[in-house]
Amino acid sequence: MPPPPASSTEAPTPHPPSPSAAMIAQAFGLGRPIESLVPHHHGSHETWALATMAGRFLVKRLWVGPDPEWRPDLDRAMAFEARACDAGIDAPRPIEPRSPAFGCATRVHGFGVFRAYEWIDHRPVDKDDDLGEWLGATLARLHQLEPLDATPEPQSYGLFPAVRWHAWLADGEAQGRLWAPALRKHLADILDASRWIGEAFAEAGGYVVTHRAVEPWNVLISERGPVLIDWDTSGPDSAPLEAAHALLDFAAFGRSAPDAAMVRRALSAYTAEGGAAPGTGRAVIARRVGLRLTRLAERLEVTLGLVDHRSIEPMQADVRAREQIEELPDLVLRLTGWSTLLAT
Repeated sequence: MPPPPASSTEAPTPHPPSPSAAMIAQAFGLGRPIESLVPHHHGSHETWALATMAGRFLVKRLWVGPDPEWRPDLDRAMAFEARACDAGIDAPRPIEPRSPAFGCATRVHGFGVFRAYEWIDHRPVDKDDDLGEWLGATLARLHQLEPLDATPEPQSYGLFPAVRWHAWLADGEAQGRLWAPALRKHLADILDASRWIGEAFAEAGGYVVTHRAVEPWNVLISERGPVLIDWDTSGPDSAPLEAAHALLDFAAFGRSAPDAAMVRRALSAYTAEGGAAPGTGRAVIARRVGLRLTRLAERLEVTLGLVDHRSIEPMQADVRAREQIEELPDLVLRLTGWSTLLAT
């Protein structure tokens, strides 16, 4: 049964009850807790810090209730995460639970499915961090772990059928959503973007299993150097399109435009480690624009009451969706210009 329609003043759905520190420590064999679980961050998943006699750990709740249909994808992501760790890519080491439900995840009765990791003392990435060489080398190593022979289905590329965009528009106008006039004005731009994004992915080649979320906010700066986190969405993608996306995003982080010198360093490190240069032009920014369409679609569905997402407040989603629709043509032009920095 679908959730009731979300109103623009509705608060996000409350979080389900949290387990005790003792429950998590017991499930993962982490020793006796010395304090309660401390909420750490909430984005797409709830996380907590756990301190026990054995040390400090990060705990993540994946979901509550029945397994979602994407659980097999998570199984494969966990396997790739383990392969990357074994290959020496610096990532938080997952803790093996005493009774795995699958991979490194376990069920805590009445509270959901959980993972635990070693705790890493860190700070977030800053725009002044020189991550060019690390980024290029890490992407190249990721892209050599599991090459694919066949073209996979594109994910997070915003390739929704035209009929779906028309349906969102009709529902948005019927509900008086803030973004509906902008969507009507720019629907042709969105459908055109979907067309060339699909063509770009089909022609890009270099298909691999990879991290798929190499973004500045998924890197921690620790005493041992940069650490790549959040591997749950790992899966098939195009190596050159992911490389182009990541190199430009990191170089533009905290800036109005990418740092050209950082792009050169990252691209040089990427090709030196065996990566293929992604090229330039509108096609190479397909992943970045496709991700924008994916996030836009999620916001449309949240405001229409079609999905429930605790990390998105409906009124904010309404406003941000309108902004993203209006910004799309300029975004494509700006990113296409930035792609010239990827020339070898």
